[in-house]
Amino acid sequence: MTRRTAARSSRRYRGRSTDQLRAERRQRLMETALAHIGEAGYASLTIEKLCSAAKVSTRHFYEHFRSREALLAALFDQFSEEAARVIGERLAGDTEDPVERALDAVSAFVRFALEEPARARLAFIEIVGVSPDMEARRREAIGRFTALIAQAGEHLASRGALPQQHYHLAAVALVGATNELLVEWLDGRTGLSAAGMERAIIDLFRTLILGARVRSGAPG
Repeated sequence: MTRRTAARSSRRYRGRSTDQLRAERRQRLMETALAHIGEAGYASLTIEKLCSAAKVSTRHFYEHFRSREALLAALFDQFSEEAARVIGERLAGDTEDPVERALDAVSAFVRFALEEPARARLAFIEIVGVSPDMEARRREAIGRFTALIAQAGEHLASRGALPQQHYHLAAVALVGATNELLVEWLDGRTGLSAAGMERAIIDLFRTLILGARVRSGAPG
């Protein structure tokens, strides 16, 4: 860092440093973009409209994001990282029953997704079809969640709670089903509250686990 850069970073404006102001501007841009996408969709978001609502200049926008799509990617990455953290924490929890621990992780993910509908709409609806790069990013995130579900299934199998088999395809099916159920809820076609949707998804997972146990003769 040069002396001039260090001096700029140490300047204070109304008690805040330059770095703090930059971080605040970035956060305002992301929060304002998310609110707009949740209400009106990504396609209608322009950089000018966003900067006006966030009270940020377009020059400052380009200090943080090279394009509108880069901002969308940052929001999606934030969702994916936080969701993975929520799932990981629950899978590593101290619930003795491994099935209940797995179901608790699914429940925590659904609750996280639906507690802020704008965030869920961005992750499950608005990101679809934006560009090949964004689709690759979306598929990569789906792959990570699929791997988590498959690992949970294999862990349950190692504990005798499920039959011994590879769980990749089952995980793909469950992630896809969960995605579509959340889209149905976001579009208002289920008639369920967020808590009701969470119960419906958990019931689906529980039923599939029970069916696998019955088929294999594993203890229930």
